[in-house]
Amino acid sequence: MSQREPSTATNEPKPRLTRHKRRIFILLALGLVAALFGAVEGVARLCGYGGYPVLMKTVCPVNGGTLVVTDPAGAASYFFANKGRAGSMFENALVMPKPANAVRVFLCGESAMKGFPQPMALSAGAFLQAMLGDCLPGRTVEVINLATTAVASFPVMAMLEDAIDYQPDLVIVYCGNNEFYGAYGVASLHSAGRSTAAMRVQRAFRATGMAQVLEAWTAPSQGSNQTLMEHVMARSVIPVDDPVRQDAARNLRTHLGGMIRLCRARGVPILVCTLATNERDLAPLGEDDATHLSPEASEKLASQLVAARQSAAAPDALAAAMREALKAHPDSALAHYLLGRALHGMKRFDEAATEFGEALDHDTMPWRPPQAVQQSIRDAAKEEGAALCDVRAAFAAASPGGCIGDELMDDHVHPSLAGQVLMARTWLASISDMGGPIAPLRERVAGLPNDEAYRRRLGENVYERFGAAHTVRVLCDIPFYRESNPQAFRRFDGVCRELERTMLPEVLEVARQWQTPAPHRGGIQRPISGMVGRVLLKERNFAEADRLMDVAARSTPMYSSLNVEYVYFMLAARERLKPKLDESDRAIALAAIERGRALAKFAPLADVQIHRWIGRLYQLRDEQAQAIPHLVAAMPALGGTDLFALDQALVFAYVQTGQTQKASELLKQRLAAGGPFVEAYRRMLQPNAAAP
Repeated sequence: MSQREPSTATNEPKPRLTRHKRRIFILLALGLVAALFGAVEGVARLCGYGGYPVLMKTVCPVNGGTLVVTDPAGAASYFFANKGRAGSMFENALVMPKPANAVRVFLCGESAMKGFPQPMALSAGAFLQAMLGDCLPGRTVEVINLATTAVASFPVMAMLEDAIDYQPDLVIVYCGNNEFYGAYGVASLHSAGRSTAAMRVQRAFRATGMAQVLEAWTAPSQGSNQTLMEHVMARSVIPVDDPVRQDAARNLRTHLGGMIRLCRARGVPILVCTLATNERDLAPLGEDDATHLSPEASEKLASQLVAARQSAAAPDALAAAMREALKAHPDSALAHYLLGRALHGMKRFDEAATEFGEALDHDTMPWRPPQAVQQSIRDAAKEEGAALCDVRAAFAAASPGGCIGDELMDDHVHPSLAGQVLMARTWLASISDMGGPIAPLRERVAGLPNDEAYRRRLGENVYERFGAAHTVRVLCDIPFYRESNPQAFRRFDGVCRELERTMLPEVLEVARQWQTPAPHRGGIQRPISGMVGRVLLKERNFAEADRLMDVAARSTPMYSSLNVEYVYFMLAARERLKPKLDESDRAIALAAIERGRALAKFAPLADVQIHRWIGRLYQLRDEQAQAIPHLVAAMPALGGTDLFALDQALVFAYVQTGQTQKASELLKQRLAAGGPFVEAYRRMLQPNAAAP
């Protein structure tokens, strides 16, 4: 037997990395990963990915400073799950530094603060601007509405952080309706975790180019008939004991606290508001969670509730039936709501209010803020020492039996036109109570005109009433909304149909066009007032056209082609009502011209058509020579009737400035081209052709 040589493989000691070498290896590995990340990020940035659009965009120099506008794209960046279905904000304009006599108020919040479903000109912010202006003669009041539809409180806080250095004299915060389903809400499709820290980390990561490349590759299809309200929901049922309810209340308190501390650090007063909600005339939107009941008990409860909703029984009988139902299912939001309705009918208002509160707390689809959310607002204001404006209490005091309903609310959380006025008055009273340099005297507040006068002054009209009713009608037609509250759809559908019966055929046609996407371009909703105003101009109803165009101009961004267009049509109607424009009207025209020229110079904020309206405004001021280059510049963008109207204006300007040869050449060119307006162009060649 041969002797085996001893193996050396198992006896030799294994080489070991020293601690120093391990550290070097780890650092090299991390450096390699960082270099790879940096290279990929750099390529992504070169391709246009990374970062977010700024909320406050510096545009151009203007008289007295620099023009800054709020960019809706900055607000839209908080909607990442489907960027094609983002919430919206108004485009505001302000000058930096703030003019010496200006009072600047920032409004921060969601769609209810934005004024939905009213146009900008009839929002609570517009009423506040008018009222505060009346209380502070000699001052220019600027209400900058930063509110964005369908956001929770984290984006509201983040947007205020972006805007706080633009010299507000006061910040008013009205938010908390969307803590569940708004962007960065705890149950939203655009959720980013259940804590503020997680939201900040997610927001920072999404700013990287790599993350945005991945988002672009995995972006969902944009085609959908869903409303924004439907689209943002990730969970349709949130049981009453679900921990996200506590998360929602905690997050709101945290974010409000952050806003209060931010304002205090900048020396800016802040007013924090409780929330008005339709508690009396809107049933719970979610279905009761009866999974703990036996099938027989669940079916019996459902039958009881259906019968109760359809019954015309006396309130005391309904109350007794609902108390029996609550014995079987104490968490039934619908039973609490129907009991509240019964008690309200019995004029037991305090008990009714308690039941309505229980219904809000037990609603499994909390589109309305539960009582814990309202309490978070109070707690944040108290803990941080901020002024509290109790909007909810003001609405309750103005409602039958102290329970808020359809008189002041259009839907679940959005105030009606009457509610918009009340909200503005409530803010104004709190501003007066706060004291400080912009606080109006109480006697001035008490002496303000009544609500009807302000509604008239700001341009309330049947067409905007129709527009708001149609907007809410669409919302109430959402399946879960129509199923839980069929009366809401019937209410607004009835309003729309009744108003349609009063419209001229030409106006009705335009009202129906307004309901489609076709008239709306550039991310700006055309006000229905402006579209109807064009019809009334053709019908020679100049007084009503003047009024409607004024509303339309105040419902569009000041620095937009639409705004300049509506100012032109307003003044054109006004010119037909008197021998010539007075100095006030001429000043309005000049201001619009200056805005238009800024837009034209700093494209792409405006399209080429802006030159058309600048030229026409110059003509209203009888400054034909200044009009000509703008009318010529607008030509390439126009065709059909619009081009013919422009040619009329340009020929008139040429003739008035002694350039008859140019007028003749233009007309001959159009005649040679042929088309439906040949005879009209031929008539324009005749001497003494009428002015456009």
